[in-house]
Amino acid sequence: MKYHRRVISHDLHALGFDAPDLDVLVNSAAEAGAVGVEDVGGFDLLAAYTDPSGARLALMKQKGHDEMETMASLVAPTTHPADVVRFSPTVALVDVYSQASTASMLTGESVLKLPAANRNHVARFLANVDDPVEVPLCAEPGDDTPRFVEHLRVGAVANQMLRVFESEEEYGRSHEGSLGGNGNLQFAAGTLLSPWLMEINAGRATRAEASAVAEMMMICRRVEKRTNALTGVDWYRIVGDTSIPMTVAIPVNLPRVPHEGSVISGQVVPVVSLGTWEGDVLWG
Repeated sequence: MKYHRRVISHDLHALGFDAPDLDVLVNSAAEAGAVGVEDVGGFDLLAAYTDPSGARLALMKQKGHDEMETMASLVAPTTHPADVVRFSPTVALVDVYSQASTASMLTGESVLKLPAANRNHVARFLANVDDPVEVPLCAEPGDDTPRFVEHLRVGAVANQMLRVFESEEEYGRSHEGSLGGNGNLQFAAGTLLSPWLMEINAGRATRAEASAVAEMMMICRRVEKRTNALTGVDWYRIVGDTSIPMTVAIPVNLPRVPHEGSVISGQVVPVVSLGTWEGDVLWG
């Protein structure tokens, strides 16, 4: 069976999934206890290896495709109530709501039971889904039927070398934080932007073309160095604030070490999970 790339991509490296090539990594994950299901929801194979460190390697072979695809994911401790609908086999639109609205606090109802009009919408972005058949596929606009998930795991994986700023103040004084100005006009450090979502909304891209790649600026709240048990390679798991609290995986070979209060900025791939791989029962 062929893989769509032989070299280890940056997103896999961000989770410590380093290996001489992809074949070696996939075979090691299979031997270490990857679990999966064949012939489910438009896939010939859906599988995942979840490392004790919280790093996850998902393996997917779509029906009609010759190549196996990999997805970098993680067990994110940050969860949110959200509507999720797939635009393509592995990429979904995610609408996140606040954990508790005034209405739910007054009535004692969960966000799930509130009418959609009463939910407080806080973020929208595209993300990879590591258990995609749990999410409805709506490849064409006009017939969207999202699934509401009360505790969606929300994370991201670095897709390039991220920039690290010592503090929000340093970020605000930087060329990036002031958009090249004199520093008087400063931008908020906590944001998550999906360029492909903007392209779809502008009619310049289709849902099938869209990628989950995003631009992220995060304020770090908790930084943990973790060791990938499969490879012995360290990586950082950072919990912080973008437009919402989320968890990001980044490699340790950065020019500056991130810490609580740092701002990290750059390209990431958001990834969400409905928790299937942590459950006792898989599909079928």
